[in-house]
Amino acid sequence: MKKKTLVVFGILLLVAIILFFLIKTNIFNKQAKNPKNSAESIADNRPSYLLPGFPIDQVPLHQLEEISSNKIFVNTDPKNTSTFDKTNYAYYNVVFLTKASQQELLDFYKNFFDEQIVEEYNSPDMVKGTVGEYQVSVAHYGADNTAYMQVHLPNYQDQTVENYFAEYPDIFKNNELSIEHEKSYGLLNQKGGEIEYTKYFTVLDSGDLDNDGQDDRDEFKLLEEEYKEKYQNELNYRFDETTRTLSWNQGDYEAHLVLQADHGRIYLMLRKSMDG
Repeated sequence: MKKKTLVVFGILLLVAIILFFLIKTNIFNKQAKNPKNSAESIADNRPSYLLPGFPIDQVPLHQLEEISSNKIFVNTDPKNTSTFDKTNYAYYNVVFLTKASQQELLDFYKNFFDEQIVEEYNSPDMVKGTVGEYQVSVAHYGADNTAYMQVHLPNYQDQTVENYFAEYPDIFKNNELSIEHEKSYGLLNQKGGEIEYTKYFTVLDSGDLDNDGQDDRDEFKLLEEEYKEKYQNELNYRFDETTRTLSWNQGDYEAHLVLQADHGRIYLMLRKSMDG
């Protein structure tokens, strides 16, 4: 009886061991086949230079080596449309170095998307699709190991988006001659780490109000004169005649203001050290 009990116990133990290895192997196989379960999407492994709130759990950065920059943009320019043909939009932009080849990276996201967006004229360097509530584009141009990702949010007016701009530095304000059409906030992996804010403003052309066949006033000339006078006494002020760029330092920030008449816009860029 004792021998019989030992034999039965031994058989049960052997079956348990076999089942354990089968289950374990099956789990690993599932993880390998399903990229959504991969370690890349675990928030605890969040890379540096990734904005708080970026949906890394839902949209992994495949074979990540290093993040070059991560920004969030909000665009309300009626003349602009997103890569998904929308006006008034907000999106995360990530530039990162990947260990994957161009083909490996694009194939990964094709399989990863809930639904791939196929257009009439698809770029061979880019794939688009949906992941949950997000619309995502990923590009790799093959020249090096740099990948480019955009993650478009469902609502550009969401409070979580506005929170990124809660501490926007009070350095520059536009006047009635221009209207704000884009703003961004981001983290840059350069110079030991930088914080960047940008905006662009569309200059409003008054046109020919008196119908004499000529533009009534040169808005860019007026703006240039105004801003030169306003910022000329700031630390390290300088003006580049070729690029029509005003530069100066204010507080922790290095400021650049570009008056781009060809584009009909004013571009503002503010940067400071992440340690500042």
